[in-house]
Amino acid sequence: MRYRVIVTPDAESDLRVTHGYLRDRARRAAGEWIRKIRSSIKTLSRYPERCSPAPESASFEEPIRQLLFGFGNRGTYRILFTVIGDAVYVLHVRHGSMLPREPRDL
Repeated sequence: MRYRVIVTPDAESDLRVTHGYLRDRARRAAGEWIRKIRSSIKTLSRYPERCSPAPESASFEEPIRQLLFGFGNRGTYRILFTVIGDAVYVLHVRHGSMLPREPRDL
């Protein structure tokens, strides 16, 4: 089964803010980062259940999962999403060092 991947406005904002931050420091690396993370998000159209539950999942009725992106000294980002029916909703993109979201923040 293929899922529709829907990036919510909050997740899109997270991507834009992070891309802007990176672009101010390393323009070329920022372009590569945004291309790769968007490509990684697209992979959620197939087998999104492969991703582990996010710490935030315990606070919600719908399971919240996370797809990890990146590694090493460039940092890991958590792509937070939920699967409802035939759609994957990307809720937020957060740096791995950030604390889990509170229910009111999702």
